[in-house]
Amino acid sequence: MTPQKTIKRSASIGLWGSVGVVMLTVAFIYLAPWRFYPSEHTARWMLVAGSVLAVLAVSMTLLTVRRRIPQLRQTDDLEIKLTGYASHVRSLYTTMLVVILLLCAFTLFSARNVLLMLALVSVLVLFLNYPNIYRIKVDLGLTDEEMRSLFGDQYVS
Repeated sequence: MTPQKTIKRSASIGLWGSVGVVMLTVAFIYLAPWRFYPSEHTARWMLVAGSVLAVLAVSMTLLTVRRRIPQLRQTDDLEIKLTGYASHVRSLYTTMLVVILLLCAFTLFSARNVLLMLALVSVLVLFLNYPNIYRIKVDLGLTDEEMRSLFGDQYVS
């Protein structure tokens, strides 16, 4: 599979999977007749663990993007740039999907809807980092000729 398809597939699965998980969690909270009522101690620790997890995941995402993208931009070979970017996108979106799954599970099992807000902020970070073809051009510092060779008629200079 080409790196362009890997980038698109990984980002789409991570983003729309996260959106779907959050929507299912909201539907369960407001529509399902079942509720989980843990002890106050357990609910408090789930809230603390979920908050720390969300803050660390968003911080990791922002710091990784800030550090990794300039490294890729400085690489000379186009193929190395694309495979590195595909690896970066795949790991970023997979990690955030797992974090959002955990946050939604903590939200359901702790009966604390505040964690849902943190899951939504994590999804927002994924939306802001979504790699369309123009973002890929800017992130990797590609020329118009390289973009035309990669994306053909999709790219408009």
